[in-house]
Amino acid sequence: MESWAEPDRGTPGRGRRIVHEVTHDLVRPEDLRGLRTDLVAWVRATAGCPAGPALTDRLDDVATALYEALTNVVDHAYPEGGGPVRVVARLDLEGLPWLEVEVVDRGAWRPAPADQGHRGRGLQLLAAIADGHDVRHDPAGTRVLLWWHRPP
Repeated sequence: MESWAEPDRGTPGRGRRIVHEVTHDLVRPEDLRGLRTDLVAWVRATAGCPAGPALTDRLDDVATALYEALTNVVDHAYPEGGGPVRVVARLDLEGLPWLEVEVVDRGAWRPAPADQGHRGRGLQLLAAIADGHDVRHDPAGTRVLLWWHRPP
C-alpha cells in the first residue's frame, strides 16, 4: 500500500503504547465474531481504565465498529470469498487517542451502488460511534482507521 499521511487524532500520547495485532490469510464471515470478541477482550484486559458503565459503553462501540469494518472486508473487498486481513489495535495508556483500531485488506475498492437499498450506511455508522475515523484505499487494498478517546 502507498504511504498515507496520518489523520489528526488529537494530541499524540507520550505514554506507554500496547499493540495487539492479528493477521488472517483468509478471513471468512464465520471468523468475524471471534476476531471481534478477542479484540474487545484484549482491550478490556489492558485498558488502563476502571471497569464500569463508561468503559462498557465504549467497548460496545468498539465491538460494533470493528464488526462493521470486518463485515465490509468480507462483503466488499472479497465478494467472491475470503481474503487476507490485518487488524491492529493500539492502546495508549496515557495519551490521545486512547485506542486506535486499524483494519487493512488487500481487496478491491467497490464504490457504493446508486441504489443502496437497505445497505450502505456502514461508514456513517463508523463516524457516529468512533471519536474519529479515516478510510483510505488504493490499488493494493483498503485501510480503515478508527480511534476513540479514553472513556470518562
